[in-house]
Amino acid sequence: MEGKRKLLVGFDLSEEFSQISCFSYKTLEPVSICPNEKEENGFIPTVLYLRGDTDVWLYGNEAIAAAAADQKEPIVSLLTKICAGEEIRVYEKSYTPVALLEKFLRKTLMLIKNYFPTEPITRIVITIQTMETKLVEGIYEALELLGILKDRATVISHESSYLSYVVNQDKSLWLNDVGLFDFDEEGLLYSQIKVNRKTQPFIAGISQTAYADTIRYDMKKEQPDQLKYAFEQFTKTVLYKQVVSTLYFTGTGFEGNWAESVIKSLCAGRRVFMGQNLYTKGACYAAKDMAGEGKKDVAVLGEEMITNTVTLQVYQDTAIREFPLIEALVPWYEVNRSVEVILDDATELNIMKRNIFNGDVVEHNLTLNPRLHRKNRMTRLKLSITCKDTKKAKINIMDLGFGEFEPGTNRDYEYMIEI
Repeated sequence: MEGKRKLLVGFDLSEEFSQISCFSYKTLEPVSICPNEKEENGFIPTVLYLRGDTDVWLYGNEAIAAAAADQKEPIVSLLTKICAGEEIRVYEKSYTPVALLEKFLRKTLMLIKNYFPTEPITRIVITIQTMETKLVEGIYEALELLGILKDRATVISHESSYLSYVVNQDKSLWLNDVGLFDFDEEGLLYSQIKVNRKTQPFIAGISQTAYADTIRYDMKKEQPDQLKYAFEQFTKTVLYKQVVSTLYFTGTGFEGNWAESVIKSLCAGRRVFMGQNLYTKGACYAAKDMAGEGKKDVAVLGEEMITNTVTLQVYQDTAIREFPLIEALVPWYEVNRSVEVILDDATELNIMKRNIFNGDVVEHNLTLNPRLHRKNRMTRLKLSITCKDTKKAKINIMDLGFGEFEPGTNRDYEYMIEI
């Protein structure tokens, strides 16, 4: 097939359908991985079914067909089941939702062997619509069952996939703002990318407007004329006085020709693209970036990314320095750092927060527990930093003492700071 290269995978994991793409070093872009030649869009129903007579797990369209033939219900809504944490009984045996997701991922990822028969996965990025903590953790657990650890896997939002997709296109397409209309069973969502060119590297951020109450998926069949009118008014509202040079349309809601005339009217002075694999390809570009082969001049700021750098003021090599605790532009759930410090006549720790957009600095002074006050330079502390979300960080401080001179208590003190 292709020469020995990195195998970079983008996986759009959605409640109804999933899609896979791999980066091609021949075309220098992601290519869709399809179950068969008839399915050009690569849609794989996120469905499982166990054939009781053969004890074989089926997935996708095969699972749906087999369940229908047996007059039984297949396993659907895997993502919802993971968030609920409820076990599922199949033929008198219980399965956790994570175990079922592992089976689905194992089956679908085997499709890659048809395109890249010998290469192991170098990096896989799974993209989901919303970054619910239980779902993210469940995906990582399922991947670990497959032998794919976090050093090769990352979970990101659809928002971040869209950002990655756009900034990996020709620069002329994101010279100004870029808009995306996403219409599926959840309703219509409009996302607009703005690129801050005053920073180095450029930072691509995003804003979103949902319109699910007025523009509904069921209107395609029940109220097509009203749907067209509502969509036309929505496009006029969100694009009013906006300098948007490129528009993307994705989602099964746009299938058919009901929106054709509205989309055609939006082409005046803009580039317009329609397709159903934007998120999987965006995840594939993200995998390329994470493998060290992506663009260096643009950084994407998805909903799970932190917008501030957080540092600790320390005295090192005869000077006051800022030691990094949290880097900006990383997902909050990946922050997990530990550092040891020795107190030098200090009763508090100085934490600095610096915004990557405007450079504003906010200082947090953490007052230490009086139990930690010993003779100068005789207290060693271990600081462990994690994040609760994009706005809050937890700092655990453990008293390690100072060897035989000052035995540590190993007590933990917890602090929460705004980031």
